Amino acid sequence: MSDSDARPQSALRRLFAAAFCTDCALYLVNSAVPFKALRLGADPLALGLLAAATTGAYALFVNVSGRASDRFSRLTLARLSCMGVIVACIGFTLADKVSRLLVFAPVAGASLAFFWPCTQASVADRSSQHTLERNLSRFNMSWSSGKGLGFLCGGALLAAFSPEAVFTVGSAMLFVIFFLLPYEPKNQRLAAPEPEPGADTTAALASRPPDAETLRQAARFRRLAWLANGAAYGVASTLTYHYPRLVQQHGWSSRTFGLFMGGMYFTQTLAFVILMRSARTWRFRRAPLYLPQLLLAAGILALPLSSGLRLGVTAVVFGFALSTCYAASIYYSLMGHAERGKNAGVHELLIGIGSMTVPLLGGIAARRWGVAAPYGVAAGIVVLAVVAQEITLRISAFRRPVIAAGEG
Repeated sequence: MSDSDARPQSALRRLFAAAFCTDCALYLVNSAVPFKALRLGADPLALGLLAAATTGAYALFVNVSGRASDRFSRLTLARLSCMGVIVACIGFTLADKVSRLLVFAPVAGASLAFFWPCTQASVADRSSQHTLERNLSRFNMSWSSGKGLGFLCGGALLAAFSPEAVFTVGSAMLFVIFFLLPYEPKNQRLAAPEPEPGADTTAALASRPPDAETLRQAARFRRLAWLANGAAYGVASTLTYHYPRLVQQHGWSSRTFGLFMGGMYFTQTLAFVILMRSARTWRFRRAPLYLPQLLLAAGILALPLSSGLRLGVTAVVFGFALSTCYAASIYYSLMGHAERGKNAGVHELLIGIGSMTVPLLGGIAARRWGVAAPYGVAAGIVVLAVVAQEITLRISAFRRPVIAAGEG
């Protein structure tokens, strides 16, 4: 391991860069998959099955990978993940039938499951309680901006080149990430940085592990945020796999798809900055979690009728809602120093389950009720998720009524 890798700050910078490049590569690829499927004659159910095959495999393996990252070298697992996704990209390039895309979609999902829990936990390993929120926010901004750029460039490249060319570019980027990730000795777990002797008392107190009551609060809100994030990413997956068909029906080009999705994720990146600077206003409170989800449900319901300025406003609303749900979920998951890999795995598992079931149900509905049906399904699931969160919170409050007065 090089001297620079031994320094937590250098390793963190490389993790942030890897997160940016990984999602940029992945969403170059993801922007091309549904367009290639449509070119090969995919119907709405086939698009839903593509989403389910990818994210279902992700959900199946992500909890395993989170636990594995608590036992083995996290970043070795992340490197193997990149190699697996490259294999899937080669398969997408060679596929000449929708059924063959469906064969390689689970390879991509299963491989990707070993990247995010491992890198998220690696960021937490290199953070004190005082710096955890800041470092997670920077990590979130990195992958989110990469995702936005991936969709933006993917839409532009698809307008000029074939999906196969986009898969090749994505594979090359994933290969670079193998070397970009920092190195760590096998089974090494870095202790959270401690303040130096004589450091500011406030910083010293902030770097201590949170007290038992804070951890209990985090455990309760963690369940709410997991449900919210799973439903929100079900909406995002619906957009990735079903929106290209609606774009084509409107007579728009792939650039419109790329601009919409890129705008959504660039808004998410900006919202992460705002959330980082206003953490005291949303932590351990219900309203800042529920309201963005209800706006997300209204926006996805109206999307089939949106164009022009309304489409841009919808992208902004979606990006803000996604950022709120994700930031809450990952923050509560990684609070404290125990079982970070496991909690990050559950966080990603709920993303995988939502991303699998919502577009699949949308595809089934579209076969019967038309191209707008997936958006009604997604809106309904988000509303049901909010109801489930409130029920979950009330049950936990009944068992132990310790919610602070300022929570709601």
